[in-house]
Parts: sequence; C-alpha cells; structure tokens
Amino acid sequence: MCLDNVFVTVFLFCFSLLPMAYLRYYPFRIIATLREQRILIAGHLIIFVVEFLLVTALFVSGHAPMQGSAFQKLYFVCYWPYFLLLMFTIRPFWFRHFFVLGIQGIYTVFLHTATILLLKQLWMQTTYFASLYFLTYIGLLLLSFPGMMWLLRGIFTREQLLKPQQMAAFWKYLGFVPLILTYYQGSMGYAKLIQQVEDLSGIHLYMLVSRFILVIIGISLIISVRSGFHQVRCMFHAKERSMKMQEHLREIHDYANTLQEEQQKLAILRHDSRHQLRVLAELIESGHYDEAERHLRALRKEVERR
Repeated sequence: MCLDNVFVTVFLFCFSLLPMAYLRYYPFRIIATLREQRILIAGHLIIFVVEFLLVTALFVSGHAPMQGSAFQKLYFVCYWPYFLLLMFTIRPFWFRHFFVLGIQGIYTVFLHTATILLLKQLWMQTTYFASLYFLTYIGLLLLSFPGMMWLLRGIFTREQLLKPQQMAAFWKYLGFVPLILTYYQGSMGYAKLIQQVEDLSGIHLYMLVSRFILVIIGISLIISVRSGFHQVRCMFHAKERSMKMQEHLREIHDYANTLQEEQQKLAILRHDSRHQLRVLAELIESGHYDEAERHLRALRKEVERR
C-alpha cells in the first residue's frame, strides 16, 4: 500500500465533508451569533484533523481496506460529529436540522452516483481510482454548490427561527421525510458501483434515474416549504392588518360615541342656559331686581361648580 496515495485519498475524503457541513449551517447563518460562529469554526477544524488521523491510521494499520464499502461506512460515521456540533451549537431547531440533513443527503447521494458514472467513462483503471473519485466528486460538488445555496437560502426566515414554537408541529412531521428518502436510496450504495468499476454494465440506468427523481422530490420539498411559508407569512400579515384596521375602527367608534355624548351634554347646557336667561329677563322686566340678582348669583355658582 502506497502511503502517499493513502494520505491523499484520506485527505480528499475528509475534505469532501467540509462543504456539506457548511451547507447544513447555511440556512441557520442568519441567527448565528459571533460566539457560535467561532465555536463552529474551531470545532470543524478539530473534527477534520481528528478524523483525518483516525481514518489514516485505520487504513495504514490494515484494519480496513481502501474500498468503496469502507468509504461508504466511513461517510455515514464521519458526518455525525459535524452534524451534532451544529445541532447543539445552534438550537433548539432539532427537526429543522434533520430536514436540512436529509436534503443535503439527497444531494450527496446524487453526486456520488453522477461521479461514479462520469469517472467510469473517463478512467478505466483501478490505480488511484479512489483519489480520482473523491477529486471528481469535490469538483462536481463545488460546481453545483451555488445552486444548492440558492435553494436553501430562503428556506428559513429570521422570524421563524426566532420563534421556533410557532411551526414546531409542522417540522415534527416533515423533518425526517428527506432523511428517510435518503436512507432508502443510499442503502443501494455507490460502493457497489466502485467495486464493479471494470464492468460498465454494473452501472444501472435505474440507479441514476432514481437518484435524479430523488433530487426532483427534494427540490419540490424545498420549493413547497418556501411557498407554504410565504403564504402563511402573507396570511399573518393580512391578519395583522385586519386586526389593526379593526382596532382603528373601534377607536373611531369610541370617539364618535364620546363626541355624541358631549354634543348631548352641550345641547342640554344650551337648553338650560336659554331657560335661565329667559327667567332672568322676566324678573328684570317685572322689576324684581333683587330676586334677579340672587338668581344671577346662583347661576354663577352653578357655572363655577360645573
């Protein structure tokens, strides 16, 4: 076993995990604090170094062969430290994290199938096949990465993440759907294809088609979620506008009632004033000046009291 080939292959294998780790973080970036970002950066570097050393030791010591089946198992194991670090750093969004993991898994399974199909057309030898496989995989990953970032960019809004309890029931049922689809397709295994590298008939068209259909389902899920959240957000905004309008109408109604009551009081006051003036005029005309003066003083006290 060539040690240089082992180091290069293991490095490419471990490096291929990093873009996917960032992809799982990307939808949650809008609420990540500076402290959480530092924890994630340091944690990812530590995990990368530890996994590189452990996987290298595993192959060099001969405990595992450098074959597709071994890398398939290692992929399943090595994903989890990155995922758990993210899930426990940016929380509590357990079901959302699993949803993104499932979408990323669909993307990964399709890329692995496309990589093996492409590489079998270009490289028929078994020498350095694993290194070229991961190099091709990383190339396809980086080429398609902007599209995945665009798809996941608006799947969560800041408002939804800051109020996780509002949609908790929804994500409880939807969160594991992409993951289940990924497990079903992934269990078919790209490793079997690597083992059959010398036989083009080993690459079955149905595998590529099934992967492609899985990608379409994943994209449809993302679009449906984004569209559904947009409609829900529009409904909430419409409800808020309706409630504000009702409150405004209630204030107008209360003001109209108050104004009507004041007008009634003013009408009574005008009526009383005309009556008092008429009585005062009659007293003056009849020559009862003292009584008119007493009436005027009483009227003055009444006005001051009011």
